[in-house]
Amino acid sequence: MDNRVFGCDICMDVCPWNRFARHHNETDFVPKSQMMEMTKSDWKLLAEQSFLNLFRGTPVMRTKYAGLKRNITFLDL
Repeated sequence: MDNRVFGCDICMDVCPWNRFARHHNETDFVPKSQMMEMTKSDWKLLAEQSFLNLFRGTPVMRTKYAGLKRNITFLDL
């Protein structure tokens, strides 16, 4: 997983179409400040309700709570 917990980053890195990407000001892509302030311990102890609050309406919901928690266990946190 290369220190990642969800696959979108990997896809973005390898997508050949991204060579045409330009900088943007799309606010929907800005991470929530609450998420950016989380410590390693916070990620390990992430509760299901917190998962729902943080990721509601995002592609991360596809992995579901159990999937994200599984992926977090693979990280060196």
